[in-house]
This record gives sequence, structure tokens and C-alpha cells, in this order.
Amino acid sequence: MFDWNDLRFFLELQRSGRLLTAARRLNTTHATVARHIESIEKSLGTALFVQHAQGYEMTPAGEALLKHAEAMENVALLAQEEITQSTAPLGKIRVGVTEGLGIKFLASRMIGLFERYPGLEVELVAVPRFVSILNREAEISIHLERPSADMLVTRKLTDYRLALYASQTYLDKAPPLHSREDLGRHAWIGYVDDLLFSQELMFLNSFCRSPRVVFHSTSVIAQQEAARSGLGIAVLPCYMAASDPDLVALLPDESIERSYWISTRRELHKSVRLRVVWDYVVGLCEAEQELLLGRSQVGSSFA
Repeated sequence: MFDWNDLRFFLELQRSGRLLTAARRLNTTHATVARHIESIEKSLGTALFVQHAQGYEMTPAGEALLKHAEAMENVALLAQEEITQSTAPLGKIRVGVTEGLGIKFLASRMIGLFERYPGLEVELVAVPRFVSILNREAEISIHLERPSADMLVTRKLTDYRLALYASQTYLDKAPPLHSREDLGRHAWIGYVDDLLFSQELMFLNSFCRSPRVVFHSTSVIAQQEAARSGLGIAVLPCYMAASDPDLVALLPDESIERSYWISTRRELHKSVRLRVVWDYVVGLCEAEQELLLGRSQVGSSFA
């Protein structure tokens, strides 16, 4: 019989795929992680991972162990949740969210949550990629696409609108812009195509058949800054750009609509601390529909 504590190391290596990454997440050394994996494999009499140049991949035996290890982890998490909530309500919750929504919308609006629940601690992981709930990177995750995993509880968080923006500095030196037909004559700012983390970000061609992109970035905040500096036209969420005094909204009839989805693991959905944060974020988006859908544009449109 192997040591149950070894399963923590097994699960972390499966999620990260690399010894060094697993060790960093567990605040230990890669040799310690390897030793615990070897201990399980010796007890079970079979290999759980195969090492490749890209990292560690599970064997069929590892796949078989995974579902049981995750079930045990879930039971431990629920037991911890029940005990801690009965003695010291709330605690820490980690929210994974796309960069724009996390930094430019949620961060400045979280104070009401802490005023209501002073015992709460939130970790906001706002990055230009998906944050995985299944790999325990977060308890709540907000996506651009609806996740399909059966073990998740998912709902649409909100629709939001994206529109065209540029600085007055750029517009003063650029060709006239009066209609969609003029867009092909302008410089554009966009994503790095081969590093897109979601197909929902492929939207430049929705406005211009052959856009001349002069600046690419994986970061929507970097794109906003580039537009503010006068580099060209950017497609930005209205909630990010509408109140920016250095940006002008262009062609108000030209916009696109996308959606955010919010998810958590099914077994965590009844958690008190999770539901406090979940309900606050949902309520916040419901209250800010005018901004998210671009109905409260600040400033005039260029024509």
C-alpha cells in the first residue's frame, strides 16, 4: 500500500507535466517530487508516467489512478471546507480571468465584496490565457468560450461588446475615415495569430477584409496602450476603452458582441466562500450591462 500523501505529488505532476513546475507549485524540490512518484510506482508495481522531451505523460496505469486520486482530493477539499466554514467563515478563493476583464473591470470593482465580507481573501489571476480549473489553477474561472467538461458547473456570465478605437493623434495624420470601406487604408493593432488562446479573439477580419496590422501583442492592455500612443486602430472591449480620454470611438455602427462564461468544479459549487465570490461577480456584471455592452460610450465618435 502506498502512502496517501504521495498522491499530492502524483496529481501535481499530472497537471503541470514537468517536475520543476510541480515542485515549484508544491514548494519543494524536483527530487522530492520524483521520489514520491517512484514510491507510488514501486508500491503499485507499474510505471505511472513516461518522460518525453515536452514533459511527463501518463501511462494507462496513471490514467486509471487519476480518477481515484481526484476523488480522494475532492473529499479532502470538501471536508476542509465544511470544517473551516463552521469555525471561521470564508477564507481564500482564487479567480482565474482573462486579462482585460480582470484588470480593467473586476479589480477596481471588488471593494464592495470585501466591505460585505471582511474575512474573505481573493487571488485574482488575470492573464492573457485560459486559467484551468481542472488543473487546480483556480476555483473559479472566467472564459471566452463555454467549457464542455462534465465535471464543471458553467453559466454565461455576460455578453460584452467590442468596437473600434484610435487616438486623435493617429486620426489627425491618417486617411479620412467615414465608413467601413475606408478601413483598409488604415494601420491596425491586433493579436499574435499563432499565439491566440481562443478563436473568439480572431475578429479583425470582421471589420476589414485585409487589415494591415503594424503592431501585434498577446496582451489586450498592450494593444490599448499602442492605440493610445497613435500606432493605429484597435478592436477593444467597450468597458476598457469607453472611459479612456485618449481614445476616440470610431464608426459607432461597427461593433461585435462576444460572451464571457464562468465555471467552477461541480463539487465546489456549494462552497460558501466560492458562492460569495461567484454571486458577487455575476451581480456586478448584471449591474454593469450598460458599460459591458457599450451603451455608455464616453466621448464623441470620429466621422
